[in-house]
Amino acid sequence: MDVFTDFLTWAWPRHLNPLSWYVRPLFFLPIAYLCWTRRPVPLALTIVAMLSSFFWFPAPERIDPAMAGVLEMEKELFTDPTWVTWATLPLVPALLGSLCAAFWYRSLGWGLIVINGGLALKIAWTVANSGADGLATVLPLGLGMALMTTAVVAVARWRSLPLSLTGRRHTRGEEYHRATAR
Repeated sequence: MDVFTDFLTWAWPRHLNPLSWYVRPLFFLPIAYLCWTRRPVPLALTIVAMLSSFFWFPAPERIDPAMAGVLEMEKELFTDPTWVTWATLPLVPALLGSLCAAFWYRSLGWGLIVINGGLALKIAWTVANSGADGLATVLPLGLGMALMTTAVVAVARWRSLPLSLTGRRHTRGEEYHRATAR
């Protein structure tokens, strides 16, 4: 148990680095792509990279007090868990699973709903649990939402993919048209 405690003592200050907060939502792009292309091994490696990204960067020299407040709240939730911790913790794998399912089954519409809804819920949850300090998550997560939405819509337009909730389906007419267009 000492090794785990020592690791957390080393890693936790690194989580205060703002780069850690901006990088994490960007992992949704490769996750979405790898699900779309149905490549489970690189997908698993990307998820491991996302989960480990909180300690990639050095501890900051100057700490934003709002970010420190948010992380202190998170630390308290994990060191002294309440029913809130146990009720909300399953939402993280549920969000990740929903994101993967949406893109695996090629539903760009559901993918956008999961991305934007999940990140918006993360902002709301953080503000609700850490007060005004939680507003520190608005910029990194908001930029992540904007980037993901822009990327998904751009790819959809470029590849003529529907932004529907049903996924990509071809009608017989479309298949005939594609076959005879060559």
